[in-house]
Amino acid sequence: MPNETFLNLSDEKKVKLEMILLEKFYNRHASQVKVSEIVEAMHMSRGAFYKYFRDLEDAYTYMTRKYSTIIHVDILKFIDENKNDFFGGIEKYLFWCSNLDHNSDYWRGIQFLTQETDLVTYRRKDFPAESFMMKQWMDLLELNKFKMESYEEAVSFLYFVMSVVMGSLKDYIANDWSKEELVKDFRFKSHWLTKGIK
Repeated sequence: MPNETFLNLSDEKKVKLEMILLEKFYNRHASQVKVSEIVEAMHMSRGAFYKYFRDLEDAYTYMTRKYSTIIHVDILKFIDENKNDFFGGIEKYLFWCSNLDHNSDYWRGIQFLTQETDLVTYRRKDFPAESFMMKQWMDLLELNKFKMESYEEAVSFLYFVMSVVMGSLKDYIANDWSKEELVKDFRFKSHWLTKGIK
């Protein structure tokens, strides 16, 4: 987690630093990024960087969590807008992503999350059962008649769904697919999940 100094920055300064971090991380492995690049882009001293973050890995982890949360919330929003068609909502999210400007911060956030293989991207965040996001998730599962034996299973399914979506986006980027190829491939996956393969 970033240091208190970073968390207490004005929104404007925080956003500026986040944009610089995204610019440096989105299409390169974290090991290829140097603190000197970040401080130069930010016009600050090296010492100032370490007032904000423990080290480069800390900054990387912060950005991973930030963009994972943004994307998870947006996927849930699309599912929620299509309450009775869970996988149709995901399909609409993927189609929306395929129409993004590839120079936009959102698209770079997707690239950032899909190009990494570090374990940090797989670390699960604890969502309190009473949080808005989890209540919304549980309601969507019930509405779509998805049977979950426990809260833990519902959380595991949430991460599984997010993994399927990010896997689809990774395939889309890696294979330079068209929008139609992205949607067609996702329909295979949703068919396997809803109808089975036997």
